[in-house]
Amino acid sequence: MDMIRLTIDFGLLILIWLVQVIIYPTFREVVPEKFQVYHRRYTGQITWFVLPLMFGQLGLHGYELYRQVSPTHIINAVLILVAWLVTFGLSVPCHSKLAKHGYDLSVINRLVWTNWLRTAAWTGVVILDILLIEPPVLFA
Repeated sequence: MDMIRLTIDFGLLILIWLVQVIIYPTFREVVPEKFQVYHRRYTGQITWFVLPLMFGQLGLHGYELYRQVSPTHIINAVLILVAWLVTFGLSVPCHSKLAKHGYDLSVINRLVWTNWLRTAAWTGVVILDILLIEPPVLFA
């Protein structure tokens, strides 16, 4: 179970850092006249990667928290909750504005800055995952 959890969480970690460092900042460089088409394509395609990972993470961590309540599992659950709240409370509304109105630098900047919350949360989840993994016994 540890490796499945770590794989899903690490997938989200890589994805969120790509979004934070490369994809969202690049929104600023898209020609305003072509932004809505670009944005529609981006949001339609990224969803196929993000949602399965997010639901997989929610299910695995929920099961582990149900199975064993520990401070580490509780902290991970809180971090995942933060990521979900930021996603649906801040990021999705920004994307909705961009989809409806097109290029808006202030909305793009808000998207970049508020996404640091998700980036920090999912980074924290992976750090705690690594701490949860029991090292293999090399010598019995």
